[in-house]
Amino acid sequence: MLDLLPGSRDFGHLFEITPDAIANKCETLRIFSPEGKNWEFPFEAYVLDRVVLEQRMAREAAKLGAEIRLGRPVRVFRDDGDIKVGPTESESLEAEVVIAADGFPSMAAASGGLSCDRYALPQNLAINYQYVMDDLDIEPHVTEMYMGTGLAPGGYGWIIPKSPTTANTGIGIRTTFKPRKGRDLLDYFVHTYSLTAERLHSGRIRAMIADVLPVDGAVTNTYSDKLLLAGDAAGMVMPTNGGGIPTAMLSGRIAGEVAALHVKNNEPLSNYEIRWKEAFGRELFASTRMRRLADVFMSHDKLFDYALRILGTSGIKKVVTCKIPGGVSILMRLLGY
Repeated sequence: MLDLLPGSRDFGHLFEITPDAIANKCETLRIFSPEGKNWEFPFEAYVLDRVVLEQRMAREAAKLGAEIRLGRPVRVFRDDGDIKVGPTESESLEAEVVIAADGFPSMAAASGGLSCDRYALPQNLAINYQYVMDDLDIEPHVTEMYMGTGLAPGGYGWIIPKSPTTANTGIGIRTTFKPRKGRDLLDYFVHTYSLTAERLHSGRIRAMIADVLPVDGAVTNTYSDKLLLAGDAAGMVMPTNGGGIPTAMLSGRIAGEVAALHVKNNEPLSNYEIRWKEAFGRELFASTRMRRLADVFMSHDKLFDYALRILGTSGIKKVVTCKIPGGVSILMRLLGY
């Protein structure tokens, strides 16, 4: 994480994940082009058990005095400079600062006046479909990513091992590239696709998950009077790899600190935007620019395959880790990205 987001070094303790929340460790990332060529490079990462991780966070928050209520979305209500939050106005509670961390699309952001039209445009959304599968024969420490319009238009497919026999297998697509049913594409990836079917089709599907992610960078304004946006609610997902947990953890911690200092010392909430941009803004902006440029190539498999071959292993690694390769930087400036 510190290599991916060097500005986050002051928050290194956030990434010291307890062993019970780590399902597996990845050592290698392997990328497949639309034509089936592959590149791989070392890539150390934790594969998390989200349930364990989030339950642990909830318990820690409760110990510190947080009251946790589940099962009802909330809105922000403003009245003469005051701000309240709750499922309905009659049930809302007055707050000195509200941190909207309610994912995408954020009802709190929209009702609080921080909605952003660009954030929800179809071309800026990735729709993800994933099976959790057992009884597989896979490489336990290799994560794989697959590109191609016939498989994952505008996105990619993945196999993320959680053990030698268990994996998250999924696809992320954007409907503006090629409107096809995502569940059908996921089944194609598991049962028919030539590069994966032999290893996946006999596995047992344990669960299915589907969600939507914003993939065009942060919203224009992530703060306003008494309101801060964090994580997916603010669009803080890395567009070139779909990663949102690290940026959510970082922005959540920074939002909490700024909110506390605002209440105690009247620190301006605008400091929140300054601080999250110092921690990961450069990489988020670079990732957003590269995704927009990649859209030019991803509609045409042969062209995209050729672009990946030009990038090579080192260039592909830079793109995945949200760094702009030198030649790509020149092309982006020429094309206005």
